[in-house]
Amino acid sequence: MEKIDIRQMRVLVLLVRYKSVSRVAELLEISQQGVSSHLKKLRDLFPAELFIRQSAGLQPTDYACELAARFEQILTDIDGVFVAAPFDPASSERTFRVMANEYAQLAIIPRLASALRTQAPSIRLDVVDFQAELHLEALASGEVDLVIGFDAYLDPGLLRATLRRDHYCCVLRRDSRYLPGNTPQDMTAIPFVQFANSVGNFEGQMSPQQVASAAVATLPCYTSLQAFMSVNDVAACIPSAIAALGDFRVLEMAGAPQQFEVVVGRHRKSQGNLAIEWLAEVIKAATPLASA
Repeated sequence: MEKIDIRQMRVLVLLVRYKSVSRVAELLEISQQGVSSHLKKLRDLFPAELFIRQSAGLQPTDYACELAARFEQILTDIDGVFVAAPFDPASSERTFRVMANEYAQLAIIPRLASALRTQAPSIRLDVVDFQAELHLEALASGEVDLVIGFDAYLDPGLLRATLRRDHYCCVLRRDSRYLPGNTPQDMTAIPFVQFANSVGNFEGQMSPQQVASAAVATLPCYTSLQAFMSVNDVAACIPSAIAALGDFRVLEMAGAPQQFEVVVGRHRKSQGNLAIEWLAEVIKAATPLASA
């Protein structure tokens, strides 16, 4: 078998099918001489006669027909190597596991779930908390399919696509005494909270020392802010998309707001996985590029 190549297999299959050297040359976009050369090599390889020349063209022998059937299956398998396994979201019952940070869980995952219910009602979504130190290993092992988070925290080797560009803003509760008109000139005069592992925290408005000394509390997540503000008149610096989800008033701050990008990332080993590629596209389509 090492003496025969794929081109000769294709020539034999097509000659058996069309019984014409000129037709096979046209289909393979080679010269008739090239087809004849492949046919000569085939004759030399096999012990039995392959074709009988007749006035109407080449007549394949039974032996040639049997070889062509075997070669056709081999060629189908070889061609199939270059075709990814099909994926039909409408009939799939797959469970996708997505690692997402708090921002994505609040501002992106609800839209994604709604899109999945419409396009693929039997697909399930399993969302786990983003862990910067573990996300690459989780993707590489297949423990999670995709990750959604801030671009700055994702491994640079991942395949990624930007979902949203957002910025931080200062928020107050609706009845705050620090609403515009009553706002102190100095931001340090407003009691505020910061968040663990947040890059917002009034950067550009106060020095790190002022932030450390003036914050009245450090909250673990954005979802606790609404309850905290219900009994505490404080300011907080949060992403604008998160601010739009709560009952807050946005307070204009001096200088340009701090910006960031939210991306969806997948491991390079997922290339050719149509299911994961499809989910990434659904996430992109369900997420407005600009924040609300």
